[in-house]
Amino acid sequence: MDFPGIEALIRAEQARANGEFIKYAPIDVYLEKLKSKAEFVDHSVEGECAGFVAFYCNDYVGRIAFITLVLVSPEYRGLGISKYLLRLVLDVCRSRGFEKCCLEVRANNVSAIRLYDSFGFTVTEDRKGAYLMTASLR
Repeated sequence: MDFPGIEALIRAEQARANGEFIKYAPIDVYLEKLKSKAEFVDHSVEGECAGFVAFYCNDYVGRIAFITLVLVSPEYRGLGISKYLLRLVLDVCRSRGFEKCCLEVRANNVSAIRLYDSFGFTVTEDRKGAYLMTASLR
């Protein structure tokens, strides 16, 4: 796992979005939480992190995993990297016996919603500008 590359991607996206990409906590707090608690699958191109998925697969009571962030560098979007990484994450969750996977996506992120739909995610909650989506892993 290339956390320095992952951090660089997040910071670059935060700058592109004028500080609106990560809004839930200060960026340094968010990055520290990811680094200490999340798991990652990432994809590199010529030694550079091209994309990643950060997820939590640690609710062994409820058997529900949570994808917290999917990000692919703009120059590598449209190449199927996010599909490849999502497939890997869902396979990890299944292999650990998890039954569901959830994620939150901004309601205006149509391309991401289409991608998640293709993996069987459905909207289970409208969260004022965002959707909670859930997929069965069975």
